[in-house]
Amino acid sequence: MANDPGFVNDTCIFIEGIPGDGGQHDSNNVWWLSPDIQLVGPLSGPDVADGGQTNQVNVKVHRQPAASNCLFPNDESLAVEVWVANPSLAMLPRKGSATRVIFSGAAVPTAGGSVTAHLNWDAPASLSPLDPASAGPKCLVVRCYPSSDTPAGEFFFVPGDSHVAQHNLCVVKTLALNLSFTFNTINPTPTPPLLQLVKVKLRAVMDLEPSKVVKNLIGARLRSIPGLQKVRSTALPHGFAFDLTGLQSSDIVDHSHSGGLGFPSPPPFPFYEAHVGLTDRKPTRINFLANLQGMAAGEAAIFHLTQSSLSNVSEGGLTLVVLRP
Repeated sequence: MANDPGFVNDTCIFIEGIPGDGGQHDSNNVWWLSPDIQLVGPLSGPDVADGGQTNQVNVKVHRQPAASNCLFPNDESLAVEVWVANPSLAMLPRKGSATRVIFSGAAVPTAGGSVTAHLNWDAPASLSPLDPASAGPKCLVVRCYPSSDTPAGEFFFVPGDSHVAQHNLCVVKTLALNLSFTFNTINPTPTPPLLQLVKVKLRAVMDLEPSKVVKNLIGARLRSIPGLQKVRSTALPHGFAFDLTGLQSSDIVDHSHSGGLGFPSPPPFPFYEAHVGLTDRKPTRINFLANLQGMAAGEAAIFHLTQSSLSNVSEGGLTLVVLRP
């Protein structure tokens, strides 16, 4: 998505989606795993909010070097917004999709430098589990910008805008053979008048050979999981899918397991995709299903769930790690 027009007078401040990207988020990579955003629940640990507790949110903000000739309005401070949601792909400010839980100031980094804001979120204990700000696994969107600027209110402009980043990583431990993982998503562009739904592409990929980038971004998180012995490097015998019951869907492609639909092997990683109709008016709840038969104790499977427009403009992503204790 394009840049936020509210930040047109600043090209200096950025948050990284992938280490070293300088704020130029690569829409063809795992840009939703920003290393500059960290949520830590005092009881549950990384990526999970504890209700009735003070949860720590760390946000690292960078500034382009002086040699870049970037634009900066010479503000004395930055504004930092932290938005939270239940596990989600695409998100919008408000509309039941994401809720802003922190609005704070931060120091302006020196040219070529960075600063880390250590923020606190007192998560309520009594919210409905459907509320974006409820306790549990959280997806986060962070915006950092000069304090004199005002972001556009309707969109987050991810992954295009360098002032904005997502951190969407969920870890699930289960002994069940059949996983059902619920996530939310939404159409992040305005629905044309008289048109109730817009088709987007949902895709799930099982990562059998995590890249160096993925290993760097989730390696520490994996090492912190008790009982983890290895990451699965072969396809699941019975595959995975999205539960499309009750949704307007088409163009389904199932390469999620060897032998699926007559294909002898997944090319190159197992994947499942479908075109699904969504609205921009409220989030849609969808279940990701996986048959975990054949996974050994201590084995983890990595799935990247993504959403894009039918013209392949990236709109959202989430990495799901499933562990068999």
